[in-house]
Amino acid sequence: MSTLRINNIEAKSVPASPTLDEKVKITNSTGDVLVHVDGKTSGITTIGINTTASNITFDANSNVKLTGIVTASSFDGSIAASNLTGALPAIDGSNLTGIDATSIKHTNGDVKAQATATGVNITGNLGVGNTTTVGRDAGVSTATGAIVYNTNTNALQVYNGSLWMTLTAKAGSFNINYLVVGGGGAGGGNYRGGGGGAGALRTNWNNESQGGGTSSGSPKTVNIGVAYAIGVGTGGTGQGGNYGWSGATSTFDDITAKGGGGGGRYNTTSGAEDGRSSVDPGGGSGGGGGGGQASSSTGLGGSGGTYGYGGGNGSPTGSNQCGGGGGGAGAVGVLGGGGGTSGDGGAKLSNTITGSSRDYAGGGGGGNYEGGNATIGGGAGAGNGGRGTSAAGPNASIANRGSGGGGAGGAGGGVGGTGSDGVIILRYPSTYTATLSGGAASSSASAGTDTVLTITSTTGSETVTFS
Repeated sequence: MSTLRINNIEAKSVPASPTLDEKVKITNSTGDVLVHVDGKTSGITTIGINTTASNITFDANSNVKLTGIVTASSFDGSIAASNLTGALPAIDGSNLTGIDATSIKHTNGDVKAQATATGVNITGNLGVGNTTTVGRDAGVSTATGAIVYNTNTNALQVYNGSLWMTLTAKAGSFNINYLVVGGGGAGGGNYRGGGGGAGALRTNWNNESQGGGTSSGSPKTVNIGVAYAIGVGTGGTGQGGNYGWSGATSTFDDITAKGGGGGGRYNTTSGAEDGRSSVDPGGGSGGGGGGGQASSSTGLGGSGGTYGYGGGNGSPTGSNQCGGGGGGAGAVGVLGGGGGTSGDGGAKLSNTITGSSRDYAGGGGGGNYEGGNATIGGGAGAGNGGRGTSAAGPNASIANRGSGGGGAGGAGGGVGGTGSDGVIILRYPSTYTATLSGGAASSSASAGTDTVLTITSTTGSETVTFS
């Protein structure tokens, strides 16, 4: 029998800095590595993982690698971002379920996007990508509903499936400017007829005066989607041997401009010698009265309304034989007589709502039989007075100015001149669109950032609607 005797056992010293070769692997009974000491002074790193040990491997540098599917329950505690290096592999979105992201926060904790039952509420500014027209068409022109900010047009645009539409912000109501002029009255017929009166002139544009010496109208507000009544008053027509017919009323919603009064005829002491009156509300100008003879009473000029002046009386003497001038929007008609301005029509009034100055609503000149004055109309196309034993009264010569026709000169069946139709002119921001009902005739033009809509005739009950 042999005996081994050991007198001393020495412990192997541990290196101060273990090398990579000096590592410990703890395996299970099947040889799977469970714990790895990587040779760093930080000590032992344990990995608690809810999976098979075959998912734990080492790379060429003896770093731990996890393979296979890892569930959230495999991790205890948080993973610091500083411990994650290199590029992350692609994540298949089909494997991400149960993510509840109801809000997006700024780094200061403020919620900037909050999910709701019907959409998302954004706090602060929402940026839309900038592009040029070329970039827009090349990039998303086929995507219906795409929105871009076009830097060429400085506008937000949306594609509707066939073309790009510019988005504009519109208030539900806005202030509108208007000029509404009634139809001009016709001149008186028969002998020395009075001139036709001008239609009333109403406006709220640029603090410019209304007819009859009235100050500019108040601001007017309209609402989109509401149909507003409109009507353009026609001019009065001359009548053989009788007084002229009055012009018709022009209307825009509650803005009413009455037509001018017709001129009177040679006196018959029956009232037909007097000019027709246009009285409140919204009265136009009265026509001038027919001239009287020394043996009979003088024809009286028709009275004016709030927005126009009255007509002049006929001549009080038989030798002058001159009718009075029709009243204008800017001045009264002149008394009939034998010289100077006797029998002239009342002056027109200018307005700049179209972007340039235009004249409206002049009174017609009074007619004279033989030796009376050669009278003239008050402007804006108002008719001059007829002069001579067979002279008819001239018609108003410029359409849609609301001016009066001239009085007839002489002859028992003399016809007074026809007045011109009235007009409605509306000026409003070009971001809005006006739609007229079918029987209205109109034209439109641009004036700066505004649209100027001129309505020249209507048939029946017409409307204008803004959108």
